[in-house]
Amino acid sequence: MGSEGIILSIVAPVYNEERNIEEVVRYWNKVLMNSKLTGEIVVTNDGSTDRTGDILSRLENELANLVVINKEHGGYGRALAASVSASRGRYVMTIDSDGQFDAGEYHLLLTKLEEENLDLVTGYRKGKKDSLFKVVADRILNLIIRILFGLRLKDTNCALKLGKGEILRKIDIEAMGYPTPTEIIIKLAASGASLGEVGISHLPRAGGISKLRPVKTAIEMLKFLLYLKFKLHLSKSRVIAKI
Repeated sequence: MGSEGIILSIVAPVYNEERNIEEVVRYWNKVLMNSKLTGEIVVTNDGSTDRTGDILSRLENELANLVVINKEHGGYGRALAASVSASRGRYVMTIDSDGQFDAGEYHLLLTKLEEENLDLVTGYRKGKKDSLFKVVADRILNLIIRILFGLRLKDTNCALKLGKGEILRKIDIEAMGYPTPTEIIIKLAASGASLGEVGISHLPRAGGISKLRPVKTAIEMLKFLLYLKFKLHLSKSRVIAKI
């Protein structure tokens, strides 16, 4: 399928998701097949040490619209960046591979994007299905982002986002892990892109375990946000070309 025929690219990083990945990818494929859009699924296997790679290889041979990238383990951000870079769709939807987001809700984001002529729409999780610690941490995170960057969004770190492919493929994703979805929002806002948000479902994890380590992740997130704030200052001061 030529790139000119692809409307929607579903892109995701995958790491040690042998219990979920086949069901998730087959569901994504079903979503594309049932939609009126020509699409592709681009996933990056981030050096998984379980059976994830074997499962993806088998699915790639079976599903014509599935593209699998295999790389050494480098973290969520690098894996997502690889998937985005390899995508060919007019629109790109980022999503996690653990089954906690419903790819079938792409139409909620796409409708808002097209009706309001936006560059990217991010989801915000309604009834977040996570631990109390993660729920509170996300609320604190959004408060910090409002203070540092003036972004009044409900859920900047939601992984489910849909944007124009030509814009998303230009982003230099630097984060290796948890801050990646927020980095995308901050860098797009800094570039003058138009952003919107829409409520989406958040589902319990079907299997496997989360890779997050709460305290370590929180510290790394704060350091990364301060780094981005400093880079933004340097960019506005014309010390560096872009963030």
